[in-house]
Amino acid sequence: MNPHKSDYYIIWGLVFFWQLVYLASMLYHTGGRLSLPLDDAFIYFQYARQAAAGHFLQYNIGDMPTAGATSLLYMLLLVPGFILGLDGMTIAVYALVLGCGLLGLSAHLVLALGGALAGSFGGRVSVLLFLLCGPLLWGYASGMEIGLFSFAILLTLYLHQRGDPRTSWAAALMVLARPEGIVLALVLYGYKAYARLARGEAMGWRWWLPAAAYAGQAALLWWVTGAPGGAGVEAKWRFAAPHGSWPEIAREVLFDYAEFLKGILSGSLGHQTSVNLYAYDGNYRRMVFAPFAALLFVAELCLRVGDEVAARRPGFALLAGAWLLAGVLVTCTLVEYDAHFNRYQQPFMPLFILFVGLALGRLVREGGMWGKKLAWGLAVLGGLWGVMSGVYFAVAYGENCSDIRNQQVEMGRFIAASLPPDARIGINDAGAQRYFGQRQTVDLVGLTSAGFSGPWRHGSGSIFEALQALPAQRRPQYLAIFPNWFNFPDGGFLRPVHRIRILEPSIIDAEKVLYAVDWDAVGQADMPRDGVAGGWRVVDALDIADLASEKRHRYQSWVRLPGDEEANLLLSLPAADGSFTDGGRTVTGGERFRMELEAGKPARLVIRTVTGVAQHFDLIVNGHRVATVDLPGGRGRQWLDQPIAALDKSATGGPIEIETVPIHQGGDLRPIVSFHYWALQP
Repeated sequence: MNPHKSDYYIIWGLVFFWQLVYLASMLYHTGGRLSLPLDDAFIYFQYARQAAAGHFLQYNIGDMPTAGATSLLYMLLLVPGFILGLDGMTIAVYALVLGCGLLGLSAHLVLALGGALAGSFGGRVSVLLFLLCGPLLWGYASGMEIGLFSFAILLTLYLHQRGDPRTSWAAALMVLARPEGIVLALVLYGYKAYARLARGEAMGWRWWLPAAAYAGQAALLWWVTGAPGGAGVEAKWRFAAPHGSWPEIAREVLFDYAEFLKGILSGSLGHQTSVNLYAYDGNYRRMVFAPFAALLFVAELCLRVGDEVAARRPGFALLAGAWLLAGVLVTCTLVEYDAHFNRYQQPFMPLFILFVGLALGRLVREGGMWGKKLAWGLAVLGGLWGVMSGVYFAVAYGENCSDIRNQQVEMGRFIAASLPPDARIGINDAGAQRYFGQRQTVDLVGLTSAGFSGPWRHGSGSIFEALQALPAQRRPQYLAIFPNWFNFPDGGFLRPVHRIRILEPSIIDAEKVLYAVDWDAVGQADMPRDGVAGGWRVVDALDIADLASEKRHRYQSWVRLPGDEEANLLLSLPAADGSFTDGGRTVTGGERFRMELEAGKPARLVIRTVTGVAQHFDLIVNGHRVATVDLPGGRGRQWLDQPIAALDKSATGGPIEIETVPIHQGGDLRPIVSFHYWALQP
């Protein structure tokens, strides 16, 4: 197929048309103000602004560098905008223009691929369906790396189809655009290795470029940040969950994978969320592709794969089909795999669209008169459905932009106008609040602050302990958070200063609250109460939920059944000599840890727990049961520092191994509720 100039005019006409529609929807819903539909875009902006100022990967000046921007390449593409003097919300215009350009270039590639594989009708209907796919239009205009990754996938596929030696360079671009790109590059490498070995040819140095790009980026990140990958791996990857059961996680991944294939590609309904955020609600999926699109996709994929297998000549179908299936499977290993209208899967949707276009092209070429009529009818149906999809997501785009502008951006501007210049703020959704707030931040999720992704995955008790362990001058004096993301106790050390509530949220939580943090109000939780110590001194202390303390003591806890979750607690409770706040765990399977004792002296072991919870467990020291602890419930909830064992001097000296083993009485589950362990000696 040789595209006519009119094809390019139509492509860019549709690109600019949709850009104007989405821009108009944004301005309508925000009252004439610029915005973007995701807070994550402002994380890219902050990193890019810092890089332009010479602070590469430093989210806050003076902090340890972090790789909270998933795509390092996309962040670098934003840097010229700041060098040109764009800042504040005007950089969003730069990001929108970049997304618009990538959309047009991607459409050119879809046209060229469809035309080369299925003739002029197949190429034109493919690009029409591509430019009428609502989620893709939303993604390219999101200010995120979605458009860059999608373009890189299509460019690699296009060059590969032509046999162009620059395919390996495009594959390297694909690897740098998103972490999932390395999976696609490995599939391509295996494909090329099979084809070349069948012909007795060597691979050549160019095919090491994707691996070199991946290794080079990992080495750069390791050198700058101390970790070879992005911070999102620990914060978002399902298999990084504490106490996760890998078989159960694999089952959940495969279930969600089937949910995507069934829901998005077939246009059927997905599951409905319990909150009113339709960007997460699978019911929007009915608006993505026209009915019967999946049948065309499956038929064309099967026919082409069958031909390639029969000829023993792998081609477009095997590669593109494998990319679609493998790429989506990898994205389903993320905690919120279907967030934001399936934004992680959006870059793979053009592959699905291409097969649909190729199927319609086949009907025109091989179906005779009735095939042509059917192809035209289905193309018209797909086009009309696409218009409906584009408009639906344009409205969603405007509502999402309104959410971000009216909550995240406004909270950032309030911080900039109301808090002292040296204020330090703990945040979640780390983009707009830092970018517009112009204050030092601590990202409680761990994407942009080193050392917090682990506590985030464990829970609020570990987050609190990590904050409390910071030097006083680095602790946040404020928290700007979604309250329902955390289990922080009411009252106590947090005092509400400002709150912003969205009445009908579409893509974010309804309420963002700015709290002032009173660190004096948390009290002193590090030492046992005076009455317990009884003149003995603490020689070692394990602070439960403090991951650094747990690591020093080789602390392990496990759950009663694989896949069960363990409660990570943060409580503010009264004690005999005042109230204080402490983090801990509810353990159903048991604990193991190590403590250091001085030789030749007796010792006592003390636990901090809470009253009102029945606990029954064996205490094992160096492999020998030394006590059975029975703590009855039923009393009011308050702190309890309780001696649980006395050790004679023969058991002390150097490290001792301690285990706690819950004793569950039938169906009466009696977990261990621990906040501290102390070893005391005279």
